[in-house]
Amino acid sequence: MKKTLAQLSTLAAAAALFAGCASAPTVTPGLQQARSTVRSAEADPAVLKYASLDVKKAGDSLKRAEELSANRESPADIDSAAYIASTQARTAMALAKAATEEEAIKAAEADRERARADANARRANVAQAQAANAQIAAANASADANAARQQAATAQADAAAAQAQAAALQQELAELQAKQTDRGMLVTLGDVLFEFGRAEIKPTAQNAIGKLANYLKQHPDRRVLIEGFTDSVGSDQANLTLSQRRSQAVADALRAQGVDPARVDTRGYGEAYPVASNASTADRALNRRVEVYISNDNQPVRARG
Repeated sequence: MKKTLAQLSTLAAAAALFAGCASAPTVTPGLQQARSTVRSAEADPAVLKYASLDVKKAGDSLKRAEELSANRESPADIDSAAYIASTQARTAMALAKAATEEEAIKAAEADRERARADANARRANVAQAQAANAQIAAANASADANAARQQAATAQADAAAAQAQAAALQQELAELQAKQTDRGMLVTLGDVLFEFGRAEIKPTAQNAIGKLANYLKQHPDRRVLIEGFTDSVGSDQANLTLSQRRSQAVADALRAQGVDPARVDTRGYGEAYPVASNASTADRALNRRVEVYISNDNQPVRARG
């Protein structure tokens, strides 16, 4: 009885083992080899580049072998499919190797051709350089002479331009009837700048203001003093205020033309310092004026008195 129970236990264990083995795929050494070979081929960039169709066939054959393995077909059938997959993968790798070597040979030949071409080019360049050196040596003296002539011509042109600019500025000052005084260059702007009794500059006076501003911008080191005057009509205080407003109006106009206001000072003297009697209309018109003094250097213009 004990022997029968032991036999039954052994048979049950064997049955369980058989059942477990029956559910697992059949993996043969040939299938394992095929897996390794196909994976190596698929991981090789050269194979994918030169034998992509062949490696695809190998993958398809390996898939067939895997299906036979999963279905637990006979090891002979599995190995047959695996052998085909391995052979196709090795063929793909062989084709890729051959193509890579052929490409390397072509590249080496191209490199040799380029090397020969480079050597020929270098020899030609040496010959050209030798010829050019002789020409350069001959041209250097001529170039030096041309450079000297060009420098002289440039200096003459600069001097002429400076003279022309100075002449143009002097002409503008002449048109403004500028006069040299012991306090600097004097430009007198008559009452044509303003309406009677007002301090707003007339539009027609902008041309004269523009010429004065242009001269000052060309001489940025010069200082300016603007003095305003009136005739004797009206009270002293009203005339003083009006003269100050008129001198400031001229300063503001110069600033609007780009003259730095830090260079400009203003004074208003009312009816003081007349240049004519106030007995007639014509004389009073002469006294209604703005005088602009331009310094001879970078120092402020000396005040009156």
